[in-house]
Amino acid sequence: MSITEVDAQVAGPSRWDTLLRLVQRLDPTGDRRAEIIEGVLTLTDLTERSEAARQMSVARAETAPRVPSRWEVVLRAWEQLDLPEGWRAEIIEGDIHIMTPPTNEHGHIVSLLHRQLIVETMRPGSGAADAEVYQAIGMRLPVLDNHYIPDLLVLPSPAPGLDADQVAADALLVVEVTSKSTAHKDRKAKLWGYAHAGIPLYLLVDRWDPETGQGEVTLYSDPADGVYTTIAKTAFGKEIRLPAPFDLTVDTSGFPTD
Repeated sequence: MSITEVDAQVAGPSRWDTLLRLVQRLDPTGDRRAEIIEGVLTLTDLTERSEAARQMSVARAETAPRVPSRWEVVLRAWEQLDLPEGWRAEIIEGDIHIMTPPTNEHGHIVSLLHRQLIVETMRPGSGAADAEVYQAIGMRLPVLDNHYIPDLLVLPSPAPGLDADQVAADALLVVEVTSKSTAHKDRKAKLWGYAHAGIPLYLLVDRWDPETGQGEVTLYSDPADGVYTTIAKTAFGKEIRLPAPFDLTVDTSGFPTD
């Protein structure tokens, strides 16, 4: 279970303090061990056991208390995190990733998109007229060992008391705006996770697109068998269309470029 490098140093606990506090709170019961090795927190399944140890394990199985799954251990550690204000922690492919508050440029893009989506939900006749737009709301995918917190999330209706386990089933759209330390996960791990969860639309705002070297916006849609089958891409400064239920042309002219 690794923790990513943070984007920048900010006041508050150091990365080491956060790692140490997390490993102290872990309860790696059963055949698991938690270690910090070269700044990485690792939860290891101790599968290399002798035949005698395996037989003893079988003999104890009927009387031993239930051993939490790896997902349960990781989720409990995530729930017990005490991060500085503005920091964010996600579980991606079974690993906990900690991020510092986003930059002003990142926040500006999220704000611009949020406003456009809100306007669409208020437009008479919109297919998303009853939808609600959320920022930094958790989305739990335990089967995939993931707990994402997308920059923006659109649900078909307001949902007081959001259930993180239900959000993925209801989501109409998720939006991720890349930061330098998270871009590769937004492009690959989260793309895979959102597609496997059946999220209809994934809008990726990539400030450092690896193919073009410039800001690009990519819309992934029509997920099938864990893959988005339709992809539309445009450069910052141009428009991109969100299909039904939104029927919205997203204006990216205000997106800052680096």
